Amino acid sequence: MYMFLPFLLALAGCASVWRSRAGLSYTLWSATVVVTVAWFFHHATDPLKFSF
Repeated sequence: MYMFLPFLLALAGCASVWRSRAGLSYTLWSATVVVTVAWFFHHATDPLKFSF
């Protein structure tokens, strides 16, 4: 996955809202949420080891 993917999906979702395409807008919004959550679970698997 590339870092620009959630932003590109969000931009495409905004463009589809602007063009009044509700079904496509919901699909792109859902894809943005899924990619963002998947990215979080991929990168946030290890606990941080802080030593103060």
